[in-house]
Amino acid sequence: MSSSKGQEGLNVGVSGNPTLKDELTGCAGALVGLVESIDGPRKNQKVTLRMGAPDDLLIVDSNFGCNVGDFIAVAPAGSVIGDLVVSKPKLLDEVHLGWTSGSSNCSVRLNAFDLLPGDSVPSTRPEKKKKVKEVDAMGNEIVEEGQESLFTTKVKLTKEEKLAAKKEKAKQKAIKNGTWVEPTEEPEELKIASKKEIKLARVNAKKRREKGEDDVDTDQELEENGLQQE
Repeated sequence: MSSSKGQEGLNVGVSGNPTLKDELTGCAGALVGLVESIDGPRKNQKVTLRMGAPDDLLIVDSNFGCNVGDFIAVAPAGSVIGDLVVSKPKLLDEVHLGWTSGSSNCSVRLNAFDLLPGDSVPSTRPEKKKKVKEVDAMGNEIVEEGQESLFTTKVKLTKEEKLAAKKEKAKQKAIKNGTWVEPTEEPEELKIASKKEIKLARVNAKKRREKGEDDVDTDQELEENGLQQE
């Protein structure tokens, strides 16, 4: 079911926007939306959801709590909650979806499930994403810290590798949220070369000139290796 940009609203297709409780048996037509932005106070927020393509947006008025980057359940106009037709889009809780009985009154976060913007929300609670098992070169399963095994491979990362992994994780999260900006590369600061390094660069530059690289000098050889003379 496609959504239309600029749709707003909270009311279901009856006057007074009644509170829907235990009698609900689920929502037909519920979709997954990715929270792009949230405007306004908690009790009267305008939540912009991406429903698939970047320009396929749905704006919903809601007093449910949610965060930018959350995957949440939404009932677009025309979907049915229980026996009521939704006239304007509405965020859903677990009672609306038929996942639980009683009261809920908070948006359903679908981040832990294998669902994407625009997907249909299942009528029953789905299983959480299964972690892919990793194996080492010998075919033994790599287990996490705290688990014991006769054949356990634990990879110890260097500080540089940990920092790189942390940056990559932050980058992927920003890409997912649509906030990633490619950083501009700063010129690398050259280190001061030692006498030994200068002597070696002079020899290497001479060899390169003998092979036909006429313009190569000692400074260029040093620069290409991240060095410079005082």
